[in-house]
Amino acid sequence: MAVSPNAMVFDIRASIARFVTSPVAVVAAYAATVLIWGTTWLGIKVSLTAIPPIAGSGFRFILAGTVLYAVAAALRVDFRRKAPPLHLVLVLAVTMFGINYALTYLAETHLASGLVAVLFGTLPFFVFGFAHFMVGERATRATIAGALLALAGVAVISAVGNVHGSIWYVLAALAASASSAYANVYLKRYADAEPFATLPPAMLLAGLGLTAWGLLAEHVDIARAVAPSSLAALFYLAVCGSALAFYLNHWLLQRISSGVMGLSALMIPVIAVTVGILFGGETFGIRDILGAALVIAGVTLSLMPARRSEPRTQPQLELRPLPQVQLSGAPGD
Repeated sequence: MAVSPNAMVFDIRASIARFVTSPVAVVAAYAATVLIWGTTWLGIKVSLTAIPPIAGSGFRFILAGTVLYAVAAALRVDFRRKAPPLHLVLVLAVTMFGINYALTYLAETHLASGLVAVLFGTLPFFVFGFAHFMVGERATRATIAGALLALAGVAVISAVGNVHGSIWYVLAALAASASSAYANVYLKRYADAEPFATLPPAMLLAGLGLTAWGLLAEHVDIARAVAPSSLAALFYLAVCGSALAFYLNHWLLQRISSGVMGLSALMIPVIAVTVGILFGGETFGIRDILGAALVIAGVTLSLMPARRSEPRTQPQLELRPLPQVQLSGAPGD
């Protein structure tokens, strides 16, 4: 018996809808996000060999925002009905995609990609600090102890580590982490915002601003910028590291507990260091490794209360009720 095209499309949509509401989809999205963000640090280092930091980060978000707009158009997202508040778009453009990435790229001009990832791993402490003042959340003793331990790690890296003579790039990585933390806490108030309506305009605004700044203040060698390795790094950072990863991050925040999501702060630096050593030829001295270990230990300690607070009868990946998935329009998040 022949099957009509409409019936086939319906079956495909039903299968996809069942998959995205399953634990397998959550695990796959979580693993993809951690792996992508664990490898983008080396991607930035590759990009910097051909494109200066400010211009490079600007090109990245122009491309990422354009890709997300194209996907949103294909999914028929109603931008008028789901438009986010203008101030949310501006805050994300300035803090999440602007200051954050400009300083991250700048830090990687003088520090190993894995080391920058470890320093950026202090983000949970900045989140705790901003959350205390912005939404009234109180830090626990374990959080404070973890912050002090991580601070000792940063001091070891800064004072005697293999940072090639300047603490300013260490501070740039920490400032990038703080900027991202502020954006995350601010976004927490609007967790239900449609990502396809929120992320593209914020990325484009940041990308245009950074590109204009970079073209005015930096020398961009067009021949090197369009070399195959440079374009490959740029497309990976924009499409996978920005468009896909930020969408998956937003999707996951609506489906799993913050404690489970916070564990990625431990995994990403480890992946970044490993990738940098294996594929980037990066080296780390004993003091660098000691400092990184202290930072990761501090983050682990700070996240332990959140992990223990989950009821023992609940699995680690706690699926939350989802609205019906409508593939003809915006996804159900």
